Amino acid sequence: MKISASIVVYNENEETLQKVISSFLGITFDKELIVVDNSPENQLEFFFKNFKNIRYIFNNGRNIGFGAGHNLAFKKLQIKSDIHLIINPDIYFDSQEMNSFLQWFLEEKNSSLAIPNILNLNGSIQQVVRNIPTPFTLIKRRLGISKDEIIIKKNAINEIPFAHGCFLACKTEVYKKLYGFDEQFFMYMEDVDIFIRAKKFGKTVMNSHYSVYHAYRKGSAKDLKLFYFHLISAIKFFWKHKTKVY
Repeated sequence: MKISASIVVYNENEETLQKVISSFLGITFDKELIVVDNSPENQLEFFFKNFKNIRYIFNNGRNIGFGAGHNLAFKKLQIKSDIHLIINPDIYFDSQEMNSFLQWFLEEKNSSLAIPNILNLNGSIQQVVRNIPTPFTLIKRRLGISKDEIIIKKNAINEIPFAHGCFLACKTEVYKKLYGFDEQFFMYMEDVDIFIRAKKFGKTVMNSHYSVYHAYRKGSAKDLKLFYFHLISAIKFFWKHKTKVY
């Protein structure tokens, strides 16, 4: 089996990156990782020279967005992989457990996109699985009226509507057919969109037998600029999917 992966960073610190890089390099399958840096300054090139199987791309100070960054990385891959991973820089995991997750997903012929259980840094479950949003449910979540969480069975394979895109495993052929992320979404909602489109090629699932850790930052809830990006992406999303029912 061959595994490809992409990470998109913006002003990320080396300590955080060291954890996710070490996790990925511990995977025992043939692998390649491409890191796309959307930061205004190139401060990580020397850091990444210390690692094999990793290519670093600095976007010359341009922030092209989350989805476009991952699509750029996918185009630059040199290996022909079986599974492509979308990984946030604030993720880390047990590499041997990841080997088992990837082996399971390769053999899961009816699934197009999968995630493991996502845990907070203290080991508690992070509620990343959601129903496909509507304008009303997004407003309720913003106001703190409803969390819109879905109950996930432990130690089971759960078919899910969508999950936040901090860690996604996609069959590489499916990612090609989808043309990756829809780049009209600069940040936010691109994960909902790709889950919806991936369902045409198989089930979207969470396998809660396996886990990764995620330092959830809730950026759009704290930063007005990020909230603006979230709002614009939501408008684009509802316009794109206005005639669909899920």
